[in-house]
Amino acid sequence: MRKNSKNLLIGSVSLLTILIFASVYINNIITNNMNTISSPSDFYGTSKEVNINEFTTYLEKNNITVYLPSDLPHHFEMTAIYLKESPFIAIIVYSAESNKDYKTAELTIQISPSISIPTLNELSSNIQNPEFEKVFEINGWPVLINERASSGGEISFIAKYGEYTYLTMV
Repeated sequence: MRKNSKNLLIGSVSLLTILIFASVYINNIITNNMNTISSPSDFYGTSKEVNINEFTTYLEKNNITVYLPSDLPHHFEMTAIYLKESPFIAIIVYSAESNKDYKTAELTIQISPSISIPTLNELSSNIQNPEFEKVFEINGWPVLINERASSGGEISFIAKYGEYTYLTMV
């Protein structure tokens, strides 16, 4: 009987030790994952620069219609198009300084498909700061304009323009 009690005690202590180590290990994994800040991959690494003809060919091949501005103020000119084919995302860069960097150019347009078009009411209900965010309907399209959107923390952008930017979502 004494031998059985001793074996039971050793087994219990061993199991308890394993459980303690396992819980400490799992806790470390969870804590490290929660403290890790993930950032989106750099779009330059996941896209390629294309010219307007390559972009148009891609759009036609995939039956995608895109409307781009034909006349912009401040001598802005299209300087670059960055295309990611799957999933489709394009960034069109405009600059009066011949800047091709989508992070620091004066105007960039990101194009990506949406599952559904939000209504004016849905956009309005998502406003977090009414002092800077407004919802409009322009040519039948719901549009959200944020006059103080976060720059996303990009150091080169903040150095050039500050922490905030204008953001228009159509």
